[in-house]
Order: sequence, then structure tokens, then C-alpha cells
Amino acid sequence: MSSENLIGADVEELIGMFPEAKLTMRDRLPISLILTSAILTIQKSILNIDYSEEELREAVMGFVAMLPDELKDDEFNNELDAAKLRRPVNTRPEFCGVAASDEYCQRNSIDTVRYVDTFDYFKVFHACFNLLHRRHMLMKSEEKEIATGVKARGEEPAYEPDTEECET
Repeated sequence: MSSENLIGADVEELIGMFPEAKLTMRDRLPISLILTSAILTIQKSILNIDYSEEELREAVMGFVAMLPDELKDDEFNNELDAAKLRRPVNTRPEFCGVAASDEYCQRNSIDTVRYVDTFDYFKVFHACFNLLHRRHMLMKSEEKEIATGVKARGEEPAYEPDTEECET
């Protein structure tokens, strides 16, 4: 088929000509490499000399966003709930870089603390690893058959040489 015929060709005919076009999304996206890359990004953000909690948060939440919904189970959701935090944030106004005193804030009815709901991102990362482990995505298990030399019940008794063969 020439290149002019490819333009107006039927889709089924083209798929028949190019079997690699039948590849599914799973065949095209190496999910194990993508998840590995995300894990390495998280490790880099943790080990960075200029550690930034914001960078860690973005890396972990990006990793969580990559996990398919059908993988997530009730235990994962329970671990995420356990990782929730309520963190106080100082909301005092600053004057020339100095935070206002408690007395000033009370006189002017200014709230000094606001609470923000967030997560312990190390616990979220651990919950992701637990999920991948439960789904058998972390370790590859290979069955091995080990021969111990001990005969199973019902097999013929062990070979015993005749006395003639033992004489030297």
C-alpha cells in the first residue's frame, strides 16, 4: 500500500497492517517506571539540603494522584485519615518585621492563630507503600522448588546397596 493509500485507508485495515497499533494504554505507559520516578522525586525532596515541606507535599500528593482509584482500598483510606493533622498558623500582623504582641492583638480583636487542616506527608507516603505492598506491586515473588533429598511418604525406600557392592 503506498503512502497515498494510507491517508484514505480504513482504520481496521491500518490496524491489520500495523499490529503495534493494537497496543493498549498499559502497554504504552510503563507504570512501574513512572511510580519509581515519583518515589525517587520524593526521596530527593527529603534528602535535599534545603529541605522544603512544600516540595515534599507536592511530591507526595503527586504520587498519590498517580495511584489508580481501583487500587485504593479501605485500609489505604484509613491510613490517610490517620495522617491528617490540624496545624496552628500564626496570623499576627507584623510591623517592620516584628510580630504584634498579644496585648495589641487582644485590644484590636485580631485572631493570633488560625488552624489549617493538612497531612503528615511521611505517613501519606508510608500509606502508599503499604498499599503497593498489599497489591503485590513492590516485590516480585518467584516460586522455587527446593529438593531436600528426603523422600516423601509412599515412595520407595532409600536405595541400599547389596553387601557384595560394599566389599572392597
